[in-house]
Amino acid sequence: MPPNGYTTVTISNETAAKLPRVMMRHDLESMALAIDHAAQCALDQEKMTNADLARLLHHRLQHEENQETA
Repeated sequence: MPPNGYTTVTISNETAAKLPRVMMRHDLESMALAIDHAAQCALDQEKMTNADLARLLHHRLQHEENQETA
C-alpha cells in the first residue's frame, strides 16, 4: 500500500513482473498486498526510508530471479 495521501506506487517493470511470485509464495491476493508484505519484512529488519525500501524490494526480487535461473 502506498503511504498515506498517495494513491499509487511506482516500481520498475522488472519488479512488477516478479510480484506475482511473491503473491503466490505467500498466498497474497493482490500486488498491493505483495508490496505491503515485502515492505513489512524489510521494516522488521530495520527502519528505512521509502526510497530505501523500494530499492531493497527491487534488489531482493532481482536476486531471487538470478538464483532461480542459475
